[in-house]
This record gives sequence, C-alpha cells and structure tokens, in this order.
Amino acid sequence: MANYLAQFQTIKSACAHLIIAVEDVSDLWPAVRNNFEERLPFKRACLNNKTRNPVFLENLPAEFVLTTDARLRSRFPQEQYLFWFREPYATLVLVTCEDLDEFKNIVKPRLKVFAQNDEREWFIIFLSKAHPNNDQATKMAKKVYAKFEADFSSKKRERCCKFDIYGPEPNFWEELEFRILDSIKNTLDRRIQFYEDEIRKLSEQRFMPIWNFCNFFILKESLAFMFEIAHLHEDALREYDELELCYLETVNMGGKHREFGGLDRGDDRAALLNPGNKSLTQIVQGDSFREFEFRQYLFACQSKLLFKLNRPFEVASRGYSFIISFSKALESNESILPFCMREVWVITACLALVDATSIQYNDEDVAPETEKEFYRIQGDLYSLCRIKLLRLAYLIGYGTEIERSPVNRSASLSMLPWPKPAVWPSVPDDATSEVVVKEKACYLMAIINQMSKFIASKVKMILQETPRVKHFGIQRKPLPLEPTILVREANWRRSSRSVGNSSEIFYGSLGFNDG
Repeated sequence: MANYLAQFQTIKSACAHLIIAVEDVSDLWPAVRNNFEERLPFKRACLNNKTRNPVFLENLPAEFVLTTDARLRSRFPQEQYLFWFREPYATLVLVTCEDLDEFKNIVKPRLKVFAQNDEREWFIIFLSKAHPNNDQATKMAKKVYAKFEADFSSKKRERCCKFDIYGPEPNFWEELEFRILDSIKNTLDRRIQFYEDEIRKLSEQRFMPIWNFCNFFILKESLAFMFEIAHLHEDALREYDELELCYLETVNMGGKHREFGGLDRGDDRAALLNPGNKSLTQIVQGDSFREFEFRQYLFACQSKLLFKLNRPFEVASRGYSFIISFSKALESNESILPFCMREVWVITACLALVDATSIQYNDEDVAPETEKEFYRIQGDLYSLCRIKLLRLAYLIGYGTEIERSPVNRSASLSMLPWPKPAVWPSVPDDATSEVVVKEKACYLMAIINQMSKFIASKVKMILQETPRVKHFGIQRKPLPLEPTILVREANWRRSSRSVGNSSEIFYGSLGFNDG
C-alpha cells in the first residue's frame, strides 16, 4: 500500500470537492449543464459525522463530472477502494425517450445493467422534450415517465424525477437537491464505515513486526480528507490529531534507527503552516516518515482546518506549544544539524505564526477572555523570538555588541511565558466602545512596533556593523546568555538581599543587645 503514496498525493491535490457523476445516456448534458451548475453550492445540507450525529452545513460545494471523464475511468479494485474518497457520491442518469417501444427495447435494458451496481447511489432524471402546446407529445411523455417510475422506483426508494426542458416544474429543483443530498449522505456513511473498519484492522497490528505506518497514514488521511471536502472540518481535525498521537507513539518503536531530517537546503526556515512544502515521497523512510518534516506537515494540516473553522486563537495556542516541543527535538538532534539550526527555526516559526494568526483573527467574534489569551500568546511568541535572536547573536560572536541592560537581562533569565496577571485592568463604565477599540489598537501597535524595531536594529547591527574600537585596551565583558548562568546569578542575588551580609547581621545583633 505504501507504493501508492505518490499517487495518493496527486489524487488529493486534484480533488477539491465532492463529485457527482452524470451518466448522459441521451447526450443532453450540454443543453442542461448550466441549469444544473447554477444550483451549486448546495444550501442547507445535512450530513452525518463520524459519530452518526447530524451536522447542518450552510454551503456544500460539489462538482458535476461526466462518467466519461478521465478522473472516473475504471480502475483496479484495490486502487478504487484505497482512494474511495474521490469516487462519485451520487450518480445522475440523464435519459429521454420518445415512445414506449424505445423505452422497452433500448433504454430499459441499458438502465437495468447500470442499476445492478448496488454500491452506487443513483437516480434517473427523465428529460421531457415535449412542447407544452403539443398535447399528444405531452401525453406520451407522461406515459413513458410512468413506466420509468414503475420499473425503477419502489415504495422504499424513489429513484425517478422529471425535468421539462421547456420549463421545469416549480418544485423540481428542491426535489433534485433533496435526492442528491440524500445520496451523498448515504454514500458518506458507507465510506466512513469502510475506512473505520480498515483502520481498526491496522491499529490492532500496531505493536507487531508487520506494522507499517505508511499504510496506516494513507487510510487515516484519506478519511480525514473525505471529511474535509464534505466540510466536516471538526471530524477531519480529530483524525489528524489521532494520526499525530499514533506517529509519536510508534516513531521510535522497536529500536529502529531513523533519520531525523532537517539537512536539506532551506530546512532552517520553518514550514509549520505549509503542508505542501515537501512531497511525502521525499520524506518517507522505510515504513514511516522523517520526524523533522512529517511533524511540521501534520501541524500544517491541523492549522489549515482550524483556520477554516475560524479559530486562529487555537492555531496560536497550539503553535506555541508545538514550537516549544519541537525545539526540544531539535536540541536532542543538535549534533547532526547545522550550526544554529534550532535558533533560526524557532525565530522563523514564531514570526510566521504571529503573521498568519494576526491576519485571520477577528476580535468581533470572540469572547473577552479569549481575546486576552490570544494577545498574551502573541506576546509569548514575540518574547520567545527575541530570546532566540539574542541567543543567535551570542553564538555567532556578537555577544560583545549587546548592551547590558535590565531589559536584555530579564528577557534572557527564563524561557517561561509571560505571567498572566491575577486581575486584568477594568474599563471605566462611562467609556465608549470606540475608546476601548482605539486604546487596544494603539497599545498592540506600540508593542508590535517596538518589537519590530528591536529585531530590525539587532539584525542590522549583526549583519552590517563592525566591532567598535576599544580605547586604552578596555574591553567589554561578553554578556552570557545561557539561562542556567543567569538563573544562578539571579538566585544568589535574591538570597543575599533576603538574608543580608555578615556585617549587617553582626552589627545588627550588637545594637539590639546594647539597646
């Protein structure tokens, strides 16, 4: 199954919507195509999620594709089931018939063969070409349509509807949309069950020698992608979360030596928001994937779904935790990675995350507490970016050029996020909403401008400035930026202030006795 990885990625990139196949028996699709495509996307759709609970969708994009299209040509059975998410979710059979003899001798045998496929969700659209002023043709069309209903519909399932080319009935489009959505719903339920059964079988082999993560990945992401094109984004996100947990659980299982990755040109620039940064075939390694690229790929897929769900705050929150966790993985593999790889990756990851979430964020649709948390996390990202920039400057030999100041010292003491205040400042009751918005905007812009100016000045200083000449042989001592040294020094100073030196203790005790 892992051999299908390249084909799987190609199919995924070419499949953007649910496909509705059109079996054009009487070559009438060009005449009615525009009428059908104007009804897309479907409104007020209702589909079942993974737990079989109904989910109501305001818009459900879809695409009408002829069965003669290259994307729907017959395939091998294994290939067809493996990539079942790209198969049609409903099939419309467009047919017309002039009289009962033509129906009995030509049309009916052909449709009987088509209807024997139980895996398809299909129904027949009878296109009547009878002119309204021609009573004889209209009566014949009604008789023919009655034969269609008698032979292909049943009490359990209506499979026929009539479309008049010269003017469809008022309720035709509502009936058509209902039939299509019902077919999509049934097909989706059946395919979810299929993928769940296959994934369950592979999950039972997770701790066996025959376990192959690539096979599990293809099935799991196929299910996630099917949820995504069906606009069931919550279910798709849950599949990617489970996929990440399974990967982290099995990546080092069995004591196999695996390459970490991160040695290609451009890998020092974070790609945690770009799922298409590298092809999956580039990062595959045996029965799994390289950790450096694959973990970023999974986070990028999760972020894309969260943005579609309009949850940039969660992207920022997850992103900060991911950067901290991934930085530890980079540190453990620092001996095989390029010099300063960890610092550069963290800086680019923080800036990319701040830019993306700021663009997507809309403070009008969030609660005040969520808004405060969002800006606090952005502050944490800026702070972490600044710390890594100072660390990078020190590692490449520019520590002597960094001014020793309380700001630099406090920023380097700890990698912890900014503390959350116990009580947030309150807004006066008589303040208007416009004042609040302006003050908040000014405050945030001031912070962003200060951080941007600081980072730009430090980069410019590192890249352009030359070391200053030290007169009289006076040299400034390099500022140690290692957190352990600074923490030790800070603890020593704190303890000296609280206990006092020996002279203060001695003379203080004498004065007390004398008094």
